[in-house]
Formats: sequence, C-alpha cells, structure tokens
Amino acid sequence: MMNVRLPISGLEVTLRQLRGVEDVLLAEATRCDTYLAVALLDKIARLANGAAMQWEILSVTDLDGLLLRIRQMVFGDRVRADTHCPAIGCNSKVEVAFSIEEYVDYYQPHPIVEVESAPESGWFQMKAVPIVFRLPTAADRIAIAFVPDPVRELRQCCIRPSDLSVQLLQQVEEAMEAIAPSLCNPLQGICPECGAAVEVYFDPQQFTLLELRQQAVSIYEEVHLLATQYQWTEAAILRLPRDRRRQYAERIRQQRRLA
Repeated sequence: MMNVRLPISGLEVTLRQLRGVEDVLLAEATRCDTYLAVALLDKIARLANGAAMQWEILSVTDLDGLLLRIRQMVFGDRVRADTHCPAIGCNSKVEVAFSIEEYVDYYQPHPIVEVESAPESGWFQMKAVPIVFRLPTAADRIAIAFVPDPVRELRQCCIRPSDLSVQLLQQVEEAMEAIAPSLCNPLQGICPECGAAVEVYFDPQQFTLLELRQQAVSIYEEVHLLATQYQWTEAAILRLPRDRRRQYAERIRQQRRLA
C-alpha cells in the first residue's frame, strides 16, 4: 500500500499493490493510453477518506503524478531508460536515470499573482484581461485522442474565449503551466563516449503503462503454473498480489529445473 497526496487537487489517495486482475487488464489492452490509466486507477486507487472518485476528472498533472507513484510502488524510485547517441558516427547506448521523488519535487506547482479563482468551480481567471481557463483533465485527454487537431480542441475546451492572439494565448498557457506543471518533459544528458548532448522525451503515462504491461504479460504462464501445480482456480490466482504470485511461480520453475 502507498499513500499519496496529489500536488494539484491536494487529494489524499491510497494505492494498493497490483493483482492478477490488473495484470490481465494491462496485458490485454490494445493501447497504453489515458483510458487504460483511468481503468487501472479504478481498480487499485481510492481516496484515503473512502469517498467515491471519478479519476477522469483529475488534472493531467495529477494523473501523471499518480501513475509515477504507481511506478514507484511497483518498481522502485529509480527510473532508467536507454537511448542512443544522435551524433553522426557514434550511436552509442546512453542510459538516462533519475529519481521519481526528485522529479516530482522539481515540478511542484507555484501560485502566480496574475491569476485568481473564477466564480465557476474549477476555473481560473486572468486579472488583467477577461479570460477564464481550467486545467486539462484526463477526460479531456481521452476525448481529444483521435481528433484531427487535438491542441485546438483542447484549447476550445479549457480556455474562454479560445480565439486569442498568440501573445494572450502564451500568457494563459504560462499561467496554466505554473499552476499545474507538465510532467511530460525532455530529459537532457551527455553521451559518455563522444560527449554529445542527448535528449529524451519522458511521458510518465506512456512509460509507466508500458513498463507495467511488459511485466504483466507473464500472467498467463503464471496462472498456468499455479493452476497445474496447486489446482487453484483462475479466479483465486488472479486475486493474489502480483509479487506473491510471481514468487509461487518462480518456486515451481526452480523445482522443475531440479527435477
């Protein structure tokens, strides 16, 4: 179990360990998208006070932050991703590594004097100009996933009026970024072989769901092993916490290797 305080909404959330049911969800998903992220939260997350929660109303920053906490709970705090040096003639393997705790702390929100709360719940207004806006949500990200111009669609949903000049639009987007900093960001590094600058784009949702899914695909073999060895039902095996199920499966493998 892990208790998390979300940076934007301030909600206290309790996360439980993944079970086989969630691994099946991950393994059988056709896309590692926001729809899958919300479906996963529906299963393993709850508000600390026990109240019901619609996770799709979370701001994108809170959603990505919560996914990083799930990743931290399952795999640990250290994130490692491999890429290759872009320099001509090099192409060396470069490892990018960082701490989730430090990453989340770095992108904490901060208040700005140019903005105040609007009368409508969840909306903000610029003090100097008649513009109101709200933060993009998980539901917005689901809604714009397949539209021709997702950026334009998102602005129409979140900014009133949406047909602003470039200068005003920049002011609003800078305010939104201050209130809810994006956790999708480029990460910089240096190639250890040639010293060239290396940049990797980090998307918490994509990274976390892909990593969880890569481990989840073993669920079918593990169900087969436990059902064959212990005659347990599929339903009983899928209720086991992931770590315990994997330990049982590994003991069966070890036993068979020694036979």
